[in-house]
Amino acid sequence: MTQPVASLTLDSPVSCKTPRVLRKWATVIVILFCLLFGLMPHAIAVEDSYIAGYAAAVLQHEFNATNASLIVKDGVVTVYAISLGTLDRTKVQTALETIPGVTRVEIIEGTVDSGIPVTPAPDAITQKIPEPESKFLPDGLLFDPLHADPRWPHFSVAYRHISKGSEPKKTGSANFGETFAIYRDAAPFDGQWEIAFQGGVFSVFDLDASSKDLVNADYTAGLLASYRTGSLSGFIRVHHQSSHLGDEFILNNQPNRINLSYEEFDLKLSYELFNWFRVYGGGGILVDRDPNTLGRGTSQFGAELTSPWTLLSGKIRPVAYGDFQVNERSNWTVNRSLMAGLQFENARIGDRKLQLLMEYYEGASPNGQFYSQRTEWIGIGLHLYY
Repeated sequence: MTQPVASLTLDSPVSCKTPRVLRKWATVIVILFCLLFGLMPHAIAVEDSYIAGYAAAVLQHEFNATNASLIVKDGVVTVYAISLGTLDRTKVQTALETIPGVTRVEIIEGTVDSGIPVTPAPDAITQKIPEPESKFLPDGLLFDPLHADPRWPHFSVAYRHISKGSEPKKTGSANFGETFAIYRDAAPFDGQWEIAFQGGVFSVFDLDASSKDLVNADYTAGLLASYRTGSLSGFIRVHHQSSHLGDEFILNNQPNRINLSYEEFDLKLSYELFNWFRVYGGGGILVDRDPNTLGRGTSQFGAELTSPWTLLSGKIRPVAYGDFQVNERSNWTVNRSLMAGLQFENARIGDRKLQLLMEYYEGASPNGQFYSQRTEWIGIGLHLYY
């Protein structure tokens, strides 16, 4: 005998419980949403505070930025500055974008007041970068290197093929030197000034000789007083240079030796027309010269292009430099030094960079003994700057 199948009706206990369960779950969901949206502004504020402190520390300690402030709102970082000076804007932006929680970075330069805007958003987090102060042995330099200047002290090695003049046809160049800031302090017109020491050795080797003979070595040392405000920078320098021939070169070639030596007082100014384009120029005078017939007057000007675009997430940047010198000791003819290639850098390190550059030079030889001779070369070299 079969039993009838039970059926659910509106009066059954199960149907009565279902609306109650749905109401309970709906209440729980509403409470969770209220709690979530109630706590979210506080969570965003905490995160923005963290970003603001982190960003300020990066600007101050990794890039030595001054005269700047920043605002953080919902992960968007806005940096206000009169000028970032020698700082690479792309590097600064890349470094700030790597901070956890940052969604966008904006850099605004040239404002009348580098401080925080008068009416920031009420829930925005603001941070002020401390004003520059006196410092012994500070990081970086106020005046950027003159990259295509054959006698700007830095570390480099290069191969050159000489096509004109009496120097060996295949030469290797090994140079070392640097410019070190000794003391820095605030200066008028929202600027800074510093005293720096500069020294270097520039050597040339004959690669065709069996023992790779040293041909010539130039030694230079001096002091610079530099100033920077915004995109304008300059220096006054006094430095000594002396030149010395290699022993093997003297024995094998019996040259008519010229012990070139002098002190120079010079002044250079530089201005960044754009973030990626810089021009510079200046002049000087030689004193205490050997030989004493050496022309006194010197002049120098040039331009540098640093690409605003990078490759491999900010690790490689195209660069091009041109340096031109017109000196009395070379009868006021133009000496041309051109360089172009790739710069390898770290987006989180402000100053250190390695460059692989093709080079071309035409003019009076910069190598002491041969200063009165015209030379021409093409080459390739590695250049390291700190």
